[in-house]
Amino acid sequence: MEQQNWDQHQYRRIASVRIASAFALALLLLTGSIAYAMAGFRLVAASGQHPPNAVMLILRGIASAEAPRGQLDDESALKYARRVGYHGEVLDVASNGSADGAQVNMAIDRIRHDEMVRAIYGFSGGGYNARRIYTQLNRGERQRIRKIVVVGSPGIVEADFPESADVLIKNDPPAGHMAGPKALLDSLSY
Repeated sequence: MEQQNWDQHQYRRIASVRIASAFALALLLLTGSIAYAMAGFRLVAASGQHPPNAVMLILRGIASAEAPRGQLDDESALKYARRVGYHGEVLDVASNGSADGAQVNMAIDRIRHDEMVRAIYGFSGGGYNARRIYTQLNRGERQRIRKIVVVGSPGIVEADFPESADVLIKNDPPAGHMAGPKALLDSLSY
């Protein structure tokens, strides 16, 4: 009887050691998986890559009689966004050249409330607003904006966007101001 009790005690002890070992191994694997995933996340963030559903906000230029909500070749700007890996979204409001205009306020609100906004594309007056918007963002928001594209906004320079990893400034092409978005799209290699 004493031997049987001893065997049961040994069996329970061995079983509890195995359970504890299995639990420790599972915890170690879980911790390692989390650390690996976080390291991968940091590497992707540091490399300038972005999630597949990242948004490029597209800012139109000033209004005209033909384009009361702002001038822009929307189709070329949206195609450009897609080709560089973003989901393009045109803000349906014209630039008015004001630091507190509707386009600036709408863009800042969108950036602050949607962390998927990772890029800004500004055409003409929208390019000047891209600079205004950028200066009003906090440091974390500026760092989240990984790409800035400005087309047809003389005087805007890369240094206006110091924390952005990828800034592209394009002057008007020989075909003229309104041809800027199409010329930019055409400059991409397929």
